[in-house]
Amino acid sequence: MTLDRLVLWIIYLSTVVFIWQSLSTRPKQWGWVILCGGLLGLSFGLSFISTRVAAIVGGAIWTLTVLIPILGVRQMNLWVKASRYRGACVLARVLLILHPADGWGDRIVPLKALALAQRGHTTKAIQFLKPHQTPKSPIHLLAIALELLIQRQWQEFITWLQAHQGGHIPLNFSLYYLRALGETGQFNLMLREYLALSQRMQRLGDFERLSLARLYVLAFGGEAEAVSQLVKTELRTYPEIKQKFWLATAYQYGGRSPLAKPLFQQLLKTRDHLLQADSQRRLETPIDSPQLNSLSLHILDQLKLTLNEERRYGNPISAPPALGTWGIIALNLLAFYIATRLGGSQNLWVLYRLGALVPSQALAGEWWRLITSTFLHFGLAHLSMNLFGLYILGTFVEARFGRLRFLLIYLISGIGSMGFITLLALQGTQEQFVVGASGAVMGLIGAIAAVFWCGWRQDKAQIARERFRSVLLIIVVQTIFDLSIPEVCFLCHASGGILGFLSGLLLLRKPF
Repeated sequence: MTLDRLVLWIIYLSTVVFIWQSLSTRPKQWGWVILCGGLLGLSFGLSFISTRVAAIVGGAIWTLTVLIPILGVRQMNLWVKASRYRGACVLARVLLILHPADGWGDRIVPLKALALAQRGHTTKAIQFLKPHQTPKSPIHLLAIALELLIQRQWQEFITWLQAHQGGHIPLNFSLYYLRALGETGQFNLMLREYLALSQRMQRLGDFERLSLARLYVLAFGGEAEAVSQLVKTELRTYPEIKQKFWLATAYQYGGRSPLAKPLFQQLLKTRDHLLQADSQRRLETPIDSPQLNSLSLHILDQLKLTLNEERRYGNPISAPPALGTWGIIALNLLAFYIATRLGGSQNLWVLYRLGALVPSQALAGEWWRLITSTFLHFGLAHLSMNLFGLYILGTFVEARFGRLRFLLIYLISGIGSMGFITLLALQGTQEQFVVGASGAVMGLIGAIAAVFWCGWRQDKAQIARERFRSVLLIIVVQTIFDLSIPEVCFLCHASGGILGFLSGLLLLRKPF
């Protein structure tokens, strides 16, 4: 696959995904639909004239109007999570220029109000929100809610939210609602509401908000050990001062005030006036351990069990450095460099000399081509795709299986897929010239499928079943992609995936 075709595939897939997501949200984001639909049509139309022109024009527009805004929103959200509201407000103004539709300008008002309150200008923040609290403003509900939240009027916020939302809590208010219930001592109601809200968050894939919701209920439930583990894993990028605040809260509500007091005292020195006021309130207000009924205790126990399952079958959070993965990446880069120096990675004679797989040659005794061919690549685009997949998948597999077994899976899948192609030559199939780590990378997908399959069938883990289905979807998409590109060796991918799955099942019989 050439670089131009790779760029077009990225444009096609990303715009289709954005259109689908934009139509699935409420309200529908027609700005994104029109932008991505136009970009998709333009790139597809230009591809009939010239693939190069389509890739250059489409890629430039895609970078400016899709990639940069999405990366900017991601950075803005990171700053909001870190309570850097002033910087997030400035960035929001810049992004508004690139994407003026879909109400992006509405983000500026709450960010500026929070920035003022954070610096201790509570009165100015409230005055700034007042003009936006009329029904004519698209953010009037958020402006009203922020006034109550900035002043820490938790019960008033609960009353207002329940009165104006008719019992249906919007997700953008859900975290504030859960915290308000905890702050006002309504612990059993907080846990019941968490159960309903968390299911909605999971359906929407809003895992960051879900992690914060879990943090709140665990902290107010007095589960200090669970909170400590949560901020070390899923919320490890959460600002340290907020980690400290919620850990101290868990200590306090768990009846361990002597451990909570010094942490709150340290937070009194922060420049964040909102956090400073919250810490002072914790020190001044005596707190009793929550009185939880049997349902609430069951919800807390189930939450801790779910977290353990997610850490086992989700993304590896705390794992040793993936030295095996990086070592294989380095070998692929070295082979690519050597090919480039000898005449080019797309020079068939150079690749043949370095060990590309030619089945007739392997059957004649040059068996080593089964190994060397998995480290050679035809062009930069081919190398980049495989190394990206190797990095994403390899770190997961290495964390789950260990370095030695990861290397075994990789080599068995890569060499085995090349061996399968060689055996097909005995059936009189057309001679092939094969290079690439694609079979080995597909083997890693197969090994991941084995992990989730075992977790589903043996441990009865719900998350393992869900992620096994996701892997199957990835395999289906990959199959369609393979069959649509003549240059791609579908049989290499399929055989590598099967070998990875079988070797993964075999290696999982021993604990890892």
